[in-house]
Amino acid sequence: MNRASLYFLMIPILGFVAILHSVLIPRLAIAHVRPDVMVVIVVVWALLFGGSGALLIGFVGGLWMDVLSGGPMGGSSLALMGVALVTGVSYNRFFRSNLLVPIVTIAVGTLTYSYLYLAILALVGHRLPFLETTQRLILPGLLYNAAIMLLLTPLLNRLPEQQEIS
Repeated sequence: MNRASLYFLMIPILGFVAILHSVLIPRLAIAHVRPDVMVVIVVVWALLFGGSGALLIGFVGGLWMDVLSGGPMGGSSLALMGVALVTGVSYNRFFRSNLLVPIVTIAVGTLTYSYLYLAILALVGHRLPFLETTQRLILPGLLYNAAIMLLLTPLLNRLPEQQEIS
């Protein structure tokens, strides 16, 4: 499968994930905290294929999420592209099978997404209490995402090393 067809295949898959994120994932909430599935996908893509491909995945996945949410159009895309830029650094720089790399990467990605999205919401006029939002949503969401990444890491380590897809 060539690179272009892989990206075209990802468009409907990301749409399906965005629908699941809107419909099914709220049922998996623990104390009103949900996993950020699209953040996990962008981080996994960045770890497997590099940051430039993750930028496109973040952009498209974010657009799908923005279409299905009541948030500002483009907000999720910008925040997910920030995640791709920050987490793409770990591709081919660190040993992927080291357990700390995926966990630290998802933590950094979750924090990047959350605070960029909060900043975007603030720019369009929404005011959320920073400290309370961090304590009640962002940090528990980080733990949720880290648990998912911990479960995914053995599967990811079985995949062969890839050349960066751009």
